[in-house]
Amino acid sequence: MKPVIGVICETARHGLHVYQQTGDKYLQAVVRSADCVPLLIPAMTDRVSAQDFLGRLDGLLLTGGYSNVERARYGMAPAPAGEHEDPARDELSFSLIPAALKKALPLLGICRGFQELNVALGGTLHPRLQEVDGRFDHRENGEDPVDVQYGPAHSVTLAEGSALHRIIGENEFMVNSVHGQGINRLANDLTEEAEADDTTIEAVSVTEALGFALAVQWHPEWQSWTNPQSHKLFQAFGNAARNYQSSYGRDI
Repeated sequence: MKPVIGVICETARHGLHVYQQTGDKYLQAVVRSADCVPLLIPAMTDRVSAQDFLGRLDGLLLTGGYSNVERARYGMAPAPAGEHEDPARDELSFSLIPAALKKALPLLGICRGFQELNVALGGTLHPRLQEVDGRFDHRENGEDPVDVQYGPAHSVTLAEGSALHRIIGENEFMVNSVHGQGINRLANDLTEEAEADDTTIEAVSVTEALGFALAVQWHPEWQSWTNPQSHKLFQAFGNAARNYQSSYGRDI
């Protein structure tokens, strides 16, 4: 039986209805590179608790998304009108993260999930990274074809001997760049794993994690099976889920 990876949902309104959803690219990476089974976790914490999910999972994927973490969660004034936020997604992520870390459940965060992990552990964000002196614009051009948007954009340098360095086996490689926010103050319980040339933190690990707990700012899920570094990352995540499954089992 393959391990089950919980993939968190975001909420979106289409017409008159609210949908629980995630991108197909994340599910494809879980299946094709991690060799696991994805299970969507709806953002319904008012009705279903984190503990109701975690006992059924062998890993947790915190995906990217089209919304931003609410600024109040890291001590800033409310966002200006028109900035897309998803309080239901926030509630889900911020309830799952500490519970997953306590259980040593393998955890992988991507983009928004990377930012959520930092905020959940006490860090802060730059809500508009492109407005910070010395940083370049990490956002994609919305008019470009999707293959260009998710194509190589800048390099990342990995910390020597870090968890990510051991997984990838390279000191530096190119990544895509599809984000408008980034880490400002790194949470005390996180260790920097990689950064871009403009010093933007691009990968972190949970310092005293009991198991696999990594997050990256770029999007390794995009056609992960065709990218050696991305495939290695998801393979490592899948292997951690298999080890967890064999060590702890699950409720279903």
